[in-house]
Amino acid sequence: MIRNTKVNILKIDPIHPELKKISKAAEIILNGGVIGYPTETVYGLGANAFNSEAVARIYSLKKRETSQAILLIAGNLAHVAQIAADIPDNALKLAEQFWPGPLTLVFQAGPSVNPRLMGASGTIGVRIPGNKICLDMLNAVGVPITSTSANISGQQNPVSAQEVLKYFGKKLDLIIDGGETPSRIPSTVLSVVKNQAVLIREGSIIKSEIEKTIGKNVYEIKNG
Repeated sequence: MIRNTKVNILKIDPIHPELKKISKAAEIILNGGVIGYPTETVYGLGANAFNSEAVARIYSLKKRETSQAILLIAGNLAHVAQIAADIPDNALKLAEQFWPGPLTLVFQAGPSVNPRLMGASGTIGVRIPGNKICLDMLNAVGVPITSTSANISGQQNPVSAQEVLKYFGKKLDLIIDGGETPSRIPSTVLSVVKNQAVLIREGSIIKSEIEKTIGKNVYEIKNG
């Protein structure tokens, strides 16, 4: 039934991604497209972080409140420096320990960051993902891309290309099928603004693991 949709599903080897296929995905992103792709946690929606129309399209696709920030992924620290006003010492320690991997660090946003991505906070969350498809694609694109989960806001996180297809069908320009992701648990989100560690969302990496790297000075935001 879902095969009747016309969205292009591109199967890519998660261990040895094919360069030609990666280049195709990168070209779509650089041309303002939106794709679904696998990470080491869940499938995400990817668009050029510096393309305002593509970013707006992601909010529309997800039915996401524009006041809510969207996280990014980057290929290396140079990419992170494109969007962070500064990279504090704690962030460098955490990056060395957990990147590539499922830890999103929240920085004070630099002047080049799309205001939509920041929400009302003036900050931007980014990580270097531990997924070969992601890293090769980011290398080819050369800029950070969005990494919000590929679902309608509030619904279950997708762990396969078929689940992304069920959510969005032909509304996406491409879905990369890199196999099933390890879990539905998203990345951990930690603010490092002004070198203070504030745990916003505990995900794949737990608080105690973070404290082993930067000491027991991690504050936690309590919801409700």
